[in-house]
Amino acid sequence: MHRKPSLVQKLAKLTPPVAIAAALLLGGCRREEASAGPDTTNTQASAIETQEGQLTVHAGQGRDRLCLAEEGGRASFITYAEGSSANCMVRGRWSPGGPQAITPDGDASCTIPFNRDDRSVTLLGGGPGCAYYCGPGASFTGKSFVRMDKPEPVSDLGGDPLC
Repeated sequence: MHRKPSLVQKLAKLTPPVAIAAALLLGGCRREEASAGPDTTNTQASAIETQEGQLTVHAGQGRDRLCLAEEGGRASFITYAEGSSANCMVRGRWSPGGPQAITPDGDASCTIPFNRDDRSVTLLGGGPGCAYYCGPGASFTGKSFVRMDKPEPVSDLGGDPLC
């Protein structure tokens, strides 16, 4: 009985550059198929679970994002200048039971007060000690954020996780 040649046997007959290109293309297809599984995200959640507890994500205009953790007091935000990649970015702490302000990690000279209600947060001016956290033309003063009903992971400009 004559059997049909397998895909590997067919590739083996190709010239080396063609075989390599075919293998790379087929390998890429398989990885894509493997990652296209069912969506297991909780579409009802209004917070992201982290090792430090629940993290609420707030969206501002465009790519602006802010994250607050009730437990552990972690806070971070990134805001962008209009029409530019110039931004302000802070990772730090806040006191859920204390003054409504974010203090960048390792920098007591900068305190960024904010107003907060159940759904929104507005950053207020942080003073001259906070200028370090903003690129040319960028400012966080007066930026407002609304709590996202379906939070998504947030990254900084370099693609690293912000929250």
